[in-house]
Amino acid sequence: MTLAKDQQESGFQELRTVCERCGQNRDSTFAKILHRLGALAYYHKEYDTAIQWTRRAISVNSQKRPDTSPSFLTKSYFNLGKIYLDQQDYHSARLLLQLFVEKGRQYPERYEQVAMAYWHLANLFFKESDYQKSIRQAELGASFAERIGHIEFMAANLTEKANCLKEMGDYEQSLTIIRRVTLLFGNSPKPSVELANTYAYLASVLVRLHRFDEAFTAYDKAYQVHKSLQNSNGLSEVTANIGFVYDNYLHQYDKALVQYQKALATIGDDKYGRVRILGNIGEVYSRKKQFRSALNYFQIALDSLHFDDRQKPLAQTEAIQLTPYKEYLLSIIQDKAYTWLDWAKSKPDRQLQFGQLALKSFLTADQIIDVMRFEQVGQQSKLYWRETTHSLYERAIETAFLLKNDEQAFHFFEKSRAVLLNDKLNELGARQHLPIRLAQLEQAFHRRINSLQNELAELKPGRRAYDSTRTALLTEQEKLDSFLKKLEQENPAYYRYKFDNSVPSLAHLQNWLKDRQSTLVSYFVGDSALYILSVEPAATQLVKQSVFAYQKAVQEFVPLCTTSQQNRHFGRYLSVSNVIYNQLLKPLSLSTERVIVSPDYHFIPFETLSRTASQPDFLINYHAFSYGYSATVLLKETAASTSGSSAFLGMAPVHFNPQLQQASLLGSGLVVTKIGKLFSNPTVLTDRAATRRAFQNMAPDHRIVQLFTHAEADSVGREPRLYFADSTLQLSDLNADSPYQTQLIVLSACKTSLGVNQQGEGVFSLARGFATLGIPSVLTTLWSVEDQATYGLTERFYKHLSKGIALDLALRQAKLDWLKTASRADQLPYRWAGMILVGNADPISSPTRMGWWLGSGLVVILAIIGGRQLRRRSKSPKAVY
Repeated sequence: MTLAKDQQESGFQELRTVCERCGQNRDSTFAKILHRLGALAYYHKEYDTAIQWTRRAISVNSQKRPDTSPSFLTKSYFNLGKIYLDQQDYHSARLLLQLFVEKGRQYPERYEQVAMAYWHLANLFFKESDYQKSIRQAELGASFAERIGHIEFMAANLTEKANCLKEMGDYEQSLTIIRRVTLLFGNSPKPSVELANTYAYLASVLVRLHRFDEAFTAYDKAYQVHKSLQNSNGLSEVTANIGFVYDNYLHQYDKALVQYQKALATIGDDKYGRVRILGNIGEVYSRKKQFRSALNYFQIALDSLHFDDRQKPLAQTEAIQLTPYKEYLLSIIQDKAYTWLDWAKSKPDRQLQFGQLALKSFLTADQIIDVMRFEQVGQQSKLYWRETTHSLYERAIETAFLLKNDEQAFHFFEKSRAVLLNDKLNELGARQHLPIRLAQLEQAFHRRINSLQNELAELKPGRRAYDSTRTALLTEQEKLDSFLKKLEQENPAYYRYKFDNSVPSLAHLQNWLKDRQSTLVSYFVGDSALYILSVEPAATQLVKQSVFAYQKAVQEFVPLCTTSQQNRHFGRYLSVSNVIYNQLLKPLSLSTERVIVSPDYHFIPFETLSRTASQPDFLINYHAFSYGYSATVLLKETAASTSGSSAFLGMAPVHFNPQLQQASLLGSGLVVTKIGKLFSNPTVLTDRAATRRAFQNMAPDHRIVQLFTHAEADSVGREPRLYFADSTLQLSDLNADSPYQTQLIVLSACKTSLGVNQQGEGVFSLARGFATLGIPSVLTTLWSVEDQATYGLTERFYKHLSKGIALDLALRQAKLDWLKTASRADQLPYRWAGMILVGNADPISSPTRMGWWLGSGLVVILAIIGGRQLRRRSKSPKAVY
């Protein structure tokens, strides 16, 4: 017979009193009594009392005595996490649930709670917009649920994973998972929250696929399940989601308001659900041009979060850090900024006042994005948010343009690009402030994770070995995340350097440019406009152009610039290059010879643009161009210390492992040996000695490294790689475990600047991979370059570099020299313009008596021998940045 809850509580209170009188208050039995008292208080929603009893149970079982129970201790951690979850103290809940799964997964009798805890964690990370981390929790939860055959928790975790994939744009995989989950429940499923959530998630994916009738049917099923369970919060969430469809997809705003108001009436005590609905209502009024009503609803939502967006930046950052579910906060602030901007544009007489209010909201949104990025650990989650926030930065730049505020425009330009690369460089600096032991521990984590990733790649999905290895990998990644968070908390200098998100001032940048007699030109390619910001030593200029005309011209220009089509359609090439020149550079009236371009989306060689459409008048005759990921990154790219490093390492595999299916580079061994003779005590590795391991072990300690090998990359998803005699080195294999004593890398192999284009970050190419190691300058290629042109340009580049001039000037002069003696065919831009400089263009230190001694430079030359073989493999290489 089971006693009623109040009778149980009375009985446990009597037991507790007896135990305390007898002094038996430190064993596992007493801990279970305290634990049960906490559970009963939780049942009555007496949360403070529940916390007190549960914490006391934890205190008893935490003592290292033979009569305590470590397994039951973990159950108390789980209960305490659940209590904080119901109190909507999500930070405390997450910490306790993470502690529980770390300890509880050791005990099979706790697997059910482990599966449930991972589900809660997946949901918490989802609401924090760390989708990659959420997926990891959900996969672990599903794994534990499968071990014990718990269908509901398998379904709960898998639907959470599907929801993350949906948000990241992988709709088909998300739909496949949800279809699989519905099969788990059988033909006559029992009503449950998990079943209702499955229907709701299915509906949300169908909405993204614009299958609205099917979506409404699925939402109705979810609604009916919640109704049978008398779950008011569930009913409210489904109703709000239906309103969202009418609002954002069908644009039936009055119907959306009806659904939102209905959801608001049934939301109950779910504070964050209420905030979401209030924000959505405000967004509808903004779209209906009822700006005052929209702002009122946004303010009510912010008041519900106890967030004051009028605070000073430092206090505001602290408030953001303390706010759970930052995606909701960002959405409200972003919509508030959009509303002020739209109102400013509709009211010319109040444009300045409303524009300033929009600008303030955009700066707050920017702060929120920074905090969210620092809290997320998965690169895919970070990349998702880089893409998602691109439109926010476009409208922020539009606001600065409206206000004629170049300083703030520069800030938003910088925050819209290469932020993750900047984070990597910050991390390199932060590691210098770690004790050696901790740095070694971090490297050990990375090695174990890399080993498990390699092991997993060799296994077949669906097999037991694959599942166990994947679980081990996910667990190891969780341990690394916890280790890094602990580092950040216990090492203030490490934290300060790693999370430095400051943008240099325009004055600082202008002083830097003045020392180099250079101009920085940044581009932002938005959905509705193209913005150009020119920063000269004594002036700035912000220009707005048609993005549609620009996109049309570039799409025609790229294939004409990078292939032999240029020869057959040279007249058209000149015309299009002149159109782009008129859009991108002519309005700026540049006054300096040296120009640094910070591109967005497309990476084109500016020196091939013609000032006239009727005859070749290329910009290489007037300017030396280099390229930078951002001004923030550029100002951090300084020369590495070269003390103790060797001068030259030359590598030429010549012949490759047959499994790699790469053509031999005959003659490359002779060339690398010849170059090595220009340096004191060179290290030259050819044929079988030119292995991947040799490069990884020796390159970091050499100032100059030259590689003659193959490279491979594309813009559709294959990971960029370099070829060595025995195997390949992929972009993800580049790591900073050993600090590189390097300044300059010259990647003369084909397509070393190609890779997957990540909006707001640029191309994830081999060139960018080396930049993440802290190497400040990379000479790289945009397309496959003919071998003779490669040799001729490279030799001329080093000739001028040895004179101690800047890198961009040396490269420009090499190309001008080439053009003076080149045949008519070799004067076509696609023959000589593929090699570009990315990063710091400062000169290498002065040459010594040998002329070719570049004391503090690292040169990696990846030369492809045999242009004829290369042309047979790829007749139309891509050159989109």
